[in-house]
This record gives sequence, C-alpha cells and structure tokens, in this order.
Amino acid sequence: MVEPDGEHAQGRRLTLGERFKKLTERNLTLVVILYVSSAVTAVSTFITAYVTGGHWYQQRFNWQAGEYAKLARLHAGYTLDKFEEQLGRPSIQVAINKTSLGSLTQSTFQPRSEYWVDAVTDPHNLVVAYAVTSCSSDFKPSFTYWDGQQNRTVSLNETGFSSVFSSVRDVGTVKGNYSGAIGPKYYFAIKPWNSISINRSYVWGVTNLCPWKAVKPTHSSEIWLNWFNREMQRLNTGGNAITVRANEVDKLGRDLMSEYAVNTYAETSPAVDFDVYPEQIGANPMLIPPPLSKLPWTGPAD
Repeated sequence: MVEPDGEHAQGRRLTLGERFKKLTERNLTLVVILYVSSAVTAVSTFITAYVTGGHWYQQRFNWQAGEYAKLARLHAGYTLDKFEEQLGRPSIQVAINKTSLGSLTQSTFQPRSEYWVDAVTDPHNLVVAYAVTSCSSDFKPSFTYWDGQQNRTVSLNETGFSSVFSSVRDVGTVKGNYSGAIGPKYYFAIKPWNSISINRSYVWGVTNLCPWKAVKPTHSSEIWLNWFNREMQRLNTGGNAITVRANEVDKLGRDLMSEYAVNTYAETSPAVDFDVYPEQIGANPMLIPPPLSKLPWTGPAD
C-alpha cells in the first residue's frame, strides 16, 4: 500500500524541516527565489557594514578632509543659514554691538572639538565677519587671500605668525591682549580692506581659545607680560588691549610673535572693518562655558 503523502510508513508526521525539504525538491522556482533572497540579504548586510565602517573610519581617522570642504564653502557675505547648513546650529548666540550696520549678533559654532567658527551677522542675517580657530595640531585648514601681488595661503597651526606679519607691516595693525590671569590672551595681524584686497579685511593670529603651537623655542610668559605692560603704558590706551601699527612693533614684540604658528583666520565682507567685534576677534573664550573652553590656559608656555 502506498503511504499517504506527508507521512512515513510508521505513521509519523513529517517535521517542518522535512516538509520544507520535500517542497523545495519539487519546486525549482522556489529554490531560486530563496537563493536570490539570501544573496541579496548577504550583499545588503555587507554594504551596510561597509558604509557604517567607512563612516566610522572617516569620522575617526580621516575627518579633516570633510571639515576642510565645509570651511571652503563659507565666506563672509554669506547668510547665517549657509553657515548653519555646513556647521549645524551655533553653540552660543549673543547680541554684541550696535553699529552703522545695525544691531549685530555673534554666533559661535563648534562642529567638532578640534575647532571653532565664529560669525557676526547684521540685522538681515548676513555674515559681515567670520573667524576659524583650530584647537588641534592635526587640523590645518588653509585659506587663500590676495596680497596685492599674488594669492597667498595661510594654514592654521602651520604658518608662522611672522609670515603674515610681514604682509601687513606697511599697511596693517597688530591688536594684542595679555592681561589678567585667566582673561583672553591673543595677538592678531590685521590687514584693512582696500581695493587691492577686493575690499575685504583679513586677520591672522593666535588666541588662547586654543593652545598655541610653537615653531621654535619660546620666551617665558613673564617676558610676554612685561612686554605687554610696557606697550600699554607707552600707548596709554586706557583699555585692556593694545592696537599698534605693524611697522611700529619693536624687535622684542616681533620676536615674541614670530615664535608661534597662527591658529586663527578671519575675514570680513566687502567694506567692513573688524571693529564689528567689540574686542576679541573670533570666538571669545570668555563667552564659552568652562567645560568647552581651554581657559584658564595662560598663553605662551614657560
């Protein structure tokens, strides 16, 4: 007698696995579909792992290229929306000044722990000045400007201050602050706007928002403080900072500044001066919450 389909001679019902095996043995189309489905799942899993792994690798080991590309898309004169598109929402946003441009707002971004971006906007949400400060020796974004004769490039944490100082010696100024135990410490070379610079103002310098990278053995903090105090008395500014014509900076001042690579670059939109910043150009460490700021770092190493 022939066994009923689905049962063994002893009357035992087939298991689910045995039924599946019989079904696939009789149905070649189903086998092909299952094989293709398995292959697609395997490929999909591999692609997901590859993309996830690649994203992790880029974020961990090759992140600089992506951040450089973001900064290359930004310039003073763009809208704040453009900055937020590249950098995300600002970490800090405060009203800072009322000028001939109207009431200004300062927005400070920290896309990654390695750097800061600061933008000053007018009432129309246009960025009239912006600055980038690098906090990592591995983060060296480059910026190109026209010096009146040729395009020149400055790379943060790589280009020495002496190089940019020479480009402003005849026409620019130096702004510095070295007072206070935990206050801002910075010096900037400022190139004012003119028709040669396409009416943009430029700044390069060092701020203690981030560590200073020495390019040769340094003077002590005491010598920096003595020089700054002497210049304060000579210029009799009555404030916390000094501003002096670049060609009037003495030899000691030039030697001190030449010992470090710039960690900050800034530019304005056409026909705008850096007085849109009340004092500190770029992100102000005094406005940044202590867990995010490098303060009370004191500036040059002893």
